[in-house]
Amino acid sequence: MLAAYGYLIYQLANIECWNELKRSFLNLNFIRIVFLVAIVLLMPVNWMLEARKWQILTSNATRLSFLISIKSVLAGLNTGYITPNRIGEFAGRILFLPENNRWTGVLLSLINSLTQNIVMTVFGAIGAVFYFSRFYTDMNYSGYLTGIGIGIALCIVLYFSFPGIIRKMKTNKWSVKLQEATKSMASFDTKSLFSVLLISMLRYGIFCLQFYLMLLFFGIGVSAFQAFIAIPTMYLLVTYTPSFAASEPAIRGSFAVLIFSVFSPNIIGIMLTGVLIWLINFVIPMLAGSIIVLKTKPGNPL
Repeated sequence: MLAAYGYLIYQLANIECWNELKRSFLNLNFIRIVFLVAIVLLMPVNWMLEARKWQILTSNATRLSFLISIKSVLAGLNTGYITPNRIGEFAGRILFLPENNRWTGVLLSLINSLTQNIVMTVFGAIGAVFYFSRFYTDMNYSGYLTGIGIGIALCIVLYFSFPGIIRKMKTNKWSVKLQEATKSMASFDTKSLFSVLLISMLRYGIFCLQFYLMLLFFGIGVSAFQAFIAIPTMYLLVTYTPSFAASEPAIRGSFAVLIFSVFSPNIIGIMLTGVLIWLINFVIPMLAGSIIVLKTKPGNPL
């Protein structure tokens, strides 16, 4: 908890362009207010979808209420804040699982991350092909496409194969803990797996829409088609850049400038788009998650 708040304070203190951000809020008009309100309202929708996805993933292990699932997701944001690429999210999420299901929760967290990465990779690769072929025509990206295609195929095969793999593992002489952890994972059906992927796609669509609205909020002239190819490209780069959640504003701002500078010379506005999206989508829910973690009693998370 202290580390998460320490990182947050340090990062906020080192964000540049605070004066520009302040000036942008002093010059609000009705349309800009509508854009900002829409972005903020989409944030809880996004995390409610994530909570529903976590409900589906854990349904074979335990029955979580929607409220507990939301608490679990927000607590995971807090514990993942100081770990590379948020791999520590499982620590917060398993607080709300019965003790005998916590190893299962760790494995399910990995599956959950895999689903979101599959979606970001598929749409990001498609967007990147259009983006780089349109604005960087002298680049030879055949090797890139081959690598991305192989990666996508492997991830999808792994995702839809994991129930069968787990069932085979159960028949071998594994430890009792591992058998307990894999018991519920072996009973996933294809319908549930598709449901989880669909929710991941909806969340991805919300992320992209929020970013597009934030570009419009800062007066970045980007058409819908340009946003359609550029935003997935940016998220693809962000996804596969090793980072801590606390360093994301700098990374998001840098990639946003890299990708969107071909459309607009407003570098400050592009950078602030990445920073403000980070503040709304991750810092506010992370702070809520920290309160949940503080109030959670060991052995009695419900």
